[in-house]
Amino acid sequence: MIVPLTSRRAAAMLLAVLLGLTALPGCGGSTPQAEKKDDKKEDPKKGPDADPKKGDADPKKGPSTIIEPKSVLGPVEPDADKMAMTFLKDLGQGIAKADALSSAFLKDVGKPLELPDDIKNGVSTDAATRWLKYIGEGYAFSLALDRQQAGDVVILLGQVNGRQLPPAGGGYSLRLIKDAGAWKVDALAITSAEFKGRIATGAADAALQEFAATLFVELLADSNGMEPKNRAPALAHAMVPALRVSWAPPFEGDTKQGYDYSTGKLTVKATEYGGGTKEFSVSKIADLTFSAELTKPSGKRTVVVKLVKGTTPGEWLVSEVSEARK
Repeated sequence: MIVPLTSRRAAAMLLAVLLGLTALPGCGGSTPQAEKKDDKKEDPKKGPDADPKKGDADPKKGPSTIIEPKSVLGPVEPDADKMAMTFLKDLGQGIAKADALSSAFLKDVGKPLELPDDIKNGVSTDAATRWLKYIGEGYAFSLALDRQQAGDVVILLGQVNGRQLPPAGGGYSLRLIKDAGAWKVDALAITSAEFKGRIATGAADAALQEFAATLFVELLADSNGMEPKNRAPALAHAMVPALRVSWAPPFEGDTKQGYDYSTGKLTVKATEYGGGTKEFSVSKIADLTFSAELTKPSGKRTVVVKLVKGTTPGEWLVSEVSEARK
């Protein structure tokens, strides 16, 4: 077919227009000019919710963090619960290891110091492992009947059966803390006396203080849950150094083995207060002051326990023990 002249002229004009467009910057295959380095770009807006990894965070505000509440009690996190149950199982089987203990608790139960390295380090992991075996092997520890967590502290109370305990069994108290990022046992008591009560609820400090007083009274009131020589380190750990020295000044042999008290005297003094106790209760009567009512075959006896803040998370130590005024 022959294209008319007018159509050919129109086609030629269209082709010229198209060729002209391809010569314009940014069209066709030509490469655009590179951006000059000194050309300034508008900075993105910065704000408190900007992404700090991209450099657009507000320099006046640090990254937002969520702080775990430590002033109230809450449920126990799974890792802490798992650690507690594993420890109690190992304790009953006689295979619990010293590495399950916090550094502070290890220092108090990791005695006597007999080898040169133990004396140099101020602690014996072998002695601590033996202590765990002596106090726990042969016991069956129930799941904690009462458990609470406040920040990096977990407190648990439960029942224990076996060995020389009465058929009804006894009780145990366990405190865990986060030590170097891992859950560790920071306090432990096993007792033949029955505790008539539960962990306080509400404010964390109130519960942790009551727990500390209860654990101490458990050890005072115990008759055969822990043998006297093995109960002494747990008692000492629950007391301020000045009180344990006042109760039980060390002999020279005690000092050589790393003790700042006499293990024999300490349990004798504890028995003076709590010996023969079948059951007990603990109640707060003033700031950092608790009353412990001990029920014995001869009647009831009331002991007053005062506390001070300790050094590890959630730790409260006994600073004074006295008979209640009648």
